[in-house]
Amino acid sequence: MHITSLVAVFLLGHAIQAHPGHDVHHEAALRRHYLSVQDNSLDHCAEVFAAEGVHRRTIDRRAARVSELSPNLESRQAPKIPPSHKGSQGYKPDTDPQLVFGSNKACVLTPEVTEGPFYVQGQDVRSNIVEQEKGVALHLDFQLIDVTTCKPMKDVYIELWNVNATGVYSGAVSPVNGVGGDTKNLDRTFLRGAQKTDEDGVVQFQTNFPGHYAGRATHIHLMTHLNAEPKANNTMWDLSATYAGQLFFDQDLIDAIEKLDPYNKNRQSKMRNTQDTILLQETPTADPYLEYVYLGDKVDAGLFAWYRLGVNPSHNRTIMAAAQRFKEGGKIKTGNPGAGALFPGGFPTYAPGVGSPVPTGAAGGGRGKWMRG
Repeated sequence: MHITSLVAVFLLGHAIQAHPGHDVHHEAALRRHYLSVQDNSLDHCAEVFAAEGVHRRTIDRRAARVSELSPNLESRQAPKIPPSHKGSQGYKPDTDPQLVFGSNKACVLTPEVTEGPFYVQGQDVRSNIVEQEKGVALHLDFQLIDVTTCKPMKDVYIELWNVNATGVYSGAVSPVNGVGGDTKNLDRTFLRGAQKTDEDGVVQFQTNFPGHYAGRATHIHLMTHLNAEPKANNTMWDLSATYAGQLFFDQDLIDAIEKLDPYNKNRQSKMRNTQDTILLQETPTADPYLEYVYLGDKVDAGLFAWYRLGVNPSHNRTIMAAAQRFKEGGKIKTGNPGAGALFPGGFPTYAPGVGSPVPTGAAGGGRGKWMRG
């Protein structure tokens, strides 16, 4: 098995609206101002983490999860931390987990302006969001920290969604969503879900490594909800969010996975990390990389990735959903300000035959057990 440090993942508040057709320059300007007045790390919390055992429990939890997912840990670590993205160090099964899982890297989540065009209201509270989708397994471990107290944030819902291997978001119908006008996609629920943080502010998800779609670097969406309660049917309808962001991946990792089936069937055009305006803006002020380990000798065996996230709970805003999921299926949400709010730069054009025609799973994934509570 290989341990390769970095999923080049970072949470970007404003990046969420940088979908095709978005004017990212406005978001970049806002982000630049925020970074000029805001510490983008949790370095000030290091002593608290050590004194209260947060760091030690984090190491133990990560090591235990990888042991569960891949019992025979014999590996190589290759740090990919800017600027060099090079270097390697050998690890054995008896290597101190502190050396593998002890990274204190963290990112402070920053306020965002829109949710992007593919946020769907009413997702299941669940840790495994894969359904029937095919792709490289991605096991995620996130810890949420209150930046004002350095304490783990308990009972906060973290919502996650991403495209499948061929660049399709479930629950959405759009010319830029790979499936074009296929309204059946409104009923699909794959690769979406929410989890509540435990006493250590931790959630764990199982998803698939995302594919790509035109106009964006490969990413995963994340949103945090304070004081939220799911409906009786275990679905999340809260439209109040403290933060939203995106997770980005190391280009070497993306390139390796894109060679695999079904990722290599994706016909949408690719955007590299070096072309993503808002991701590029992060690198001078933060380490936009999350640690990860291979769960086998090759990347197709799956990945375990982790990051510590900082949130200021005083930030809060109402978010806008593009669609909603009911017992009878998904529906486009009415009453929104219109496409101009989701695509300030103008609604994207679509070239037929560029996107992937169908999701990767059997029948495109399931509808789940939804109903509005």
